[in-house]
Amino acid sequence: MNERSVIILEREVGSQRRNKEQLTEQRRKQILDAALAVFSRKGYGESTIPDIAREGGVAVGTIYNYYTSKRDILVSIVASRVLSETFLKLMEQPPEVDDRAFFRALVQDRLTMISQNTDKFLFMIGEVCRDQEFRRQWAQGVVQPALKQAGKRVGSRIDSGAFRPMKAEVTVRALAGMAIGFAMLAMIEGEESPCRDIPAEEVAAQLADIALMGVKAREGGPSKG
Repeated sequence: MNERSVIILEREVGSQRRNKEQLTEQRRKQILDAALAVFSRKGYGESTIPDIAREGGVAVGTIYNYYTSKRDILVSIVASRVLSETFLKLMEQPPEVDDRAFFRALVQDRLTMISQNTDKFLFMIGEVCRDQEFRRQWAQGVVQPALKQAGKRVGSRIDSGAFRPMKAEVTVRALAGMAIGFAMLAMIEGEESPCRDIPAEEVAAQLADIALMGVKAREGGPSKG
């Protein structure tokens, strides 16, 4: 086999691998979309893997090729929304990116994620309270990875002196709690919320400013404690 043949073979193998990965991703999405439709209609407890298979037009065995259990599917649904492509791209931005612009984009992304999935978010909270094993999987597979990503960003800014000395682990949880709490209050208030008519960009900007006022280094140098 000459060099040209080797190159052609490598390209064909690479193309086949990419096609397989694309097909796998499409199949996973097909199953998750079907599961979400079934969970929303019947409730998680009453739903079964055969229900999901019928909804998605796939065999029961096909689902088990991708997911080990119904709970595994539920965790994957949450992860696909919380650890979204937009969120991961934000976390990949270099520390030199303007903090105010970064926090605005991050807060708006999280508020949008919750507002577009309100019923699903409330459903997940209910399952967390009811099912301790789901709570553990959600924490380990979704919440903690997201907080770890954000913690790296905050930690680097603390190390550079841009943010005052504090525990990054506490800081990211406080900031996340602020965004989630705000979104949940908006859900509870519904049509009566005084923030309902404020543009999302303006809300995100104000929450980002509040966050930055709490983490920015004080003038005259960082204070200890």
